[in-house]
Amino acid sequence: MSIQETIIDIGYILLALNTILFLRNYRLKLTPLKIFTLYLIGSLVIQLYSSYLSDHKINNLFLSHYFFIGKFILLGLFFRQILKKIILKKIISGVIIIVLVTLCVYYIVDPTSYNKFNIFEIVATTIPLIIFCFLFFIQKIEGSESRFIFIVSGMFLYFLCSLLLFTAGNIKGSTKMLIWNTNAVLYILYQILIFVEWYKHFRKKPTLT
Repeated sequence: MSIQETIIDIGYILLALNTILFLRNYRLKLTPLKIFTLYLIGSLVIQLYSSYLSDHKINNLFLSHYFFIGKFILLGLFFRQILKKIILKKIISGVIIIVLVTLCVYYIVDPTSYNKFNIFEIVATTIPLIIFCFLFFIQKIEGSESRFIFIVSGMFLYFLCSLLLFTAGNIKGSTKMLIWNTNAVLYILYQILIFVEWYKHFRKKPTLT
């Protein structure tokens, strides 16, 4: 097993661990936590199925659409819950609708894209989430409540790197491999920050609901 495969497997193990830990808190009356837990479950299921298909030499590119679109919807709803200003909640709802309609039209016009790795889909679903992270950081500067800061910080770093990776189609050789390895390491960091979030804020039952 190569070093890169080992790093990727560590990321998957941490994802599974975080999914189990957050599931323990699913019954809490905290909607953002419930939504984020669904995101973790969906990510784990897709990763496991993708690995299964890959091991059996079966094309798994179609799963990327469910991953990116599902991630966009769930994390969009997550940010809609944790951002306090009503105008921002309305903007997020509008962005979710516009992006989903745009992608529906895209696949209706070009249905063959379903079996391809779609850069347009990645950009359309990732950039809004990066912007939502930035808005959350601004909100944190203005307030004192600290929940979800570790999760959003991990998202921001990992999504930025992933966007660079998936849009760097013309980069070849060692540079592209460096980006892949950096992305895998940042995914581990993302999962570690998710664990830190659970440990600091949800290991014990929160007092606020």
